[in-house]
Amino acid sequence: MNLGELNKVWEIKALKKKPKEEEARKILEKVANQVQPIMTRRKWRVKLLSEFCPTNPRLLGVNVNRGVHVKLRLRRVNHDGDFLSYHQVLDTMLHELCHNAHGPHNASFYKLWDELRKVLSFASSDVFCNGRISC
Repeated sequence: MNLGELNKVWEIKALKKKPKEEEARKILEKVANQVQPIMTRRKWRVKLLSEFCPTNPRLLGVNVNRGVHVKLRLRRVNHDGDFLSYHQVLDTMLHELCHNAHGPHNASFYKLWDELRKVLSFASSDVFCNGRISC
């Protein structure tokens, strides 16, 4: 096995007992596929990418132990059948991947996040306003 093949998302899990579980899994797969080139180039890996629904409505993602487990919010708060925009989920994934390199939210972290956004052509889209996701 080529060691470069390890630099990817290894496993994906959507929440069970939520509406549209298969759609949630497909969103996670699409995100994983889209960030694959970044992960390969930077030698990052995520052992488990999963959906979560935290009680904190402002929490969109968590990276546990630099990629052992990345959790992403896919659904709108209190609306399990409605998904967040794909771009918001993808940007959250980029944010969480930055934690593979930088733990704290410092200048280096935000610089890397901006670089990753540019790689995926977010910088020129109307998804962002002053570095923040527009609502």
